Amino acid sequence: MEEQNNKKQLLQRIQKSRAPLDALLLQMTEEQMLQPGVEGSSSVKDLLAHITAWEQYSIRRLQAASRDGVAEVYVVEQGEPDDTDAVNALIFARNTRLPLHQVLSDFQSSLHGVLQAVDALSEKDLFDPQGLAQVFGHPVERIIGSDTFYHYPEHIESIRMWLEKHR
Repeated sequence: MEEQNNKKQLLQRIQKSRAPLDALLLQMTEEQMLQPGVEGSSSVKDLLAHITAWEQYSIRRLQAASRDGVAEVYVVEQGEPDDTDAVNALIFARNTRLPLHQVLSDFQSSLHGVLQAVDALSEKDLFDPQGLAQVFGHPVERIIGSDTFYHYPEHIESIRMWLEKHR
């Protein structure tokens, strides 16, 4: 596990880990992005909505921890399930009818939101054990990474494999 020790490196890692996904999307037609079967019955559009939802969760968590000293916010809404599979199913159900252009727009703006949320934090918040790590009970890099650079690769690989089969 590659650790960052400053904000610039962390921001670069987020961007660098997302770049292969953006490159794959440039190779795809809109029709391909809508075809089911990339991961189970999910399409690329569904996976992008899923990634966006988790990035948005990360943004809310960072902002709540920084502003209110609160470690947890709900992935979807209070009272909704907190089991990851159930949350992912709920995310899928809520986003399945969104048009592709909206999902793509949200996907792009979500990355900018993550980068802004990270950039708004101080080096102490990000890397000092007495910073936000104390609020989360874990290193902040792990919190950010779980919804970005640790999360992207599993979907990048699925999309890449699907695309190779459907060229």
